[in-house]
Amino acid sequence: MAGTAALSAMSAGATLSGCTSGGPASGMKHLRPEDLDLLRAMTPAVLKGKIRPTDTAAIDQTLESFDTLMADLSAPVVAGVLQAFDVLNFGLTRGLTTGQWAAWSKASLEDAESALGRLRDSGIGLLNAIYAAVIRLIISSYYLIPENAASTGFMPPQKVKGAARPSAPAEEATP
Repeated sequence: MAGTAALSAMSAGATLSGCTSGGPASGMKHLRPEDLDLLRAMTPAVLKGKIRPTDTAAIDQTLESFDTLMADLSAPVVAGVLQAFDVLNFGLTRGLTTGQWAAWSKASLEDAESALGRLRDSGIGLLNAIYAAVIRLIISSYYLIPENAASTGFMPPQKVKGAARPSAPAEEATP
């Protein structure tokens, strides 16, 4: 409860100070320009060994997948993710929570790794939750890309157009 209130307060501070753009970035449904900067810094740190910081095409593909994933989430979950991003994007809270005082667009791979480490190792549960959400969403977004999923050796089931959903089993009559 206190974590939710703190997240809302920090997010409101970022919004009121004009540190959030409000609308989605060009070509995105949910992710704002400042979210893209954050995720461009974080993605190579989360997917170290899979995506290099200089591989902008792979990073952008992962961000497009992230935005698509968010479109499939419920409105309250999307709002929560965007509030967490507000905390990580607002200069004061970004610096205090992650140690990253410069804008994410200026962050190195080491800066992003350090920021993730601070969120992960924090004694504040809310920051641990932000860490868990960020890494899980980035990893999920990466592996939702078919070529990346194939690299695991596991192919998810294919969607079949027009296939009926299985119905619930009929209840057996009792004698």
